[in-house]
Amino acid sequence: MNVLVTGSSGLIGSYIVKRFIEAGHTLRTLDRLAQPRGQDWEHLPGDIRDLALVRRAAQGMDAIVHLAAIPNDFSGLPEDVLDTNIHGTWNVLLAAFEVGIKRVVYFSSINALGHAEPTHPAMYLPMDDDVPHHPAHPYFLTKHIGEELCQSYVTLSGGTAISLRPTYVMRPPGEETDPWWNFVPVEQRLEMMKDDYWTFVDVRDVAEAALLSLTADLEGHHAFLLTADNIWPEIPAADLIRRFWPERPWPKVSMDEYFKDNPHRSLVDCSRAKQMLGWQPKYNQR
Repeated sequence: MNVLVTGSSGLIGSYIVKRFIEAGHTLRTLDRLAQPRGQDWEHLPGDIRDLALVRRAAQGMDAIVHLAAIPNDFSGLPEDVLDTNIHGTWNVLLAAFEVGIKRVVYFSSINALGHAEPTHPAMYLPMDDDVPHHPAHPYFLTKHIGEELCQSYVTLSGGTAISLRPTYVMRPPGEETDPWWNFVPVEQRLEMMKDDYWTFVDVRDVAEAALLSLTADLEGHHAFLLTADNIWPEIPAADLIRRFWPERPWPKVSMDEYFKDNPHRSLVDCSRAKQMLGWQPKYNQR
C-alpha cells in the first residue's frame, strides 16, 4: 500500500515509518524538517497549512496517516495551535477527498475527550470512548475538532477514517536518558499525574495500532483510546482511586469486578480498540 505519513519526524511518526516499512508498505513522508541522509523513501519538506503541497503529497497514495500537529499548548501560541492543527487537518482531509483516498488514520489524543485535566475530571471511571467530549484548552479543542472533520470526510467521501487517541506516549526503556520523572519523588509524581489517571502507552504499541488501522475491516469513522493494560505506579489502582478520586462514579462496572484479575489495571478502557482493531498492547513499563 502507498501511504503518506505527515509529521514523520516526531516520536510517534518515526516509529510508524519504521513499522510500516517493516510491514512492506511504500511510504511518502511530509514534515517541516528536511529528510536526513540515508532514508530510502520519498520525503517532502513543508507545512501542512500549504494546501498545494499537501495536494501534491496525496497524489498516488492509497492511505494517509496524519500526525503533523503542534503537540500541546506549551509548544505554540493558541492561535498557532488552532491554525496548524485544524487548518492543517482540513487540508489533509480535503486532499484525500479530492484524489479519492478512502482510508485516513488521524492521530487524535485522549485530550480530545476533555476529561484528563484538573478543571474537568473524568465523568466516570473507567474512562472509555463513549464519554461525552468537554474540551476547553486550545490543543484539546483541536483534537476534538479534528475528529469532527474526519466524520465530515467520511460523509463526503464514503471512505473510512480512524481516529487514534493515545494516552501519554513513552519511548522504549533505555532510549530516553534520565527522563524527568526519575528526579521527582513518587508522592509528587502521583499528584502530578492524577489527572491523567497514571496512564501511559508505549510508542511501539501506538505504531502497531496505526498499522492495524490501515487494513481493519471498518467503514465510517471510528475513534479508539490507546493505553497500556496497567497504570504505572506499583500501588493498586483501587487504592489510588479511593485516595484521589473517591467521588468518581462507576456506572458500567464495579471496582471489585474491574480489578478482580489485575489490581493495576488501567483506568482507561481500550476494549473498543482491542475488539475492532484487533489491537493488544504488548509493552508494560511499570
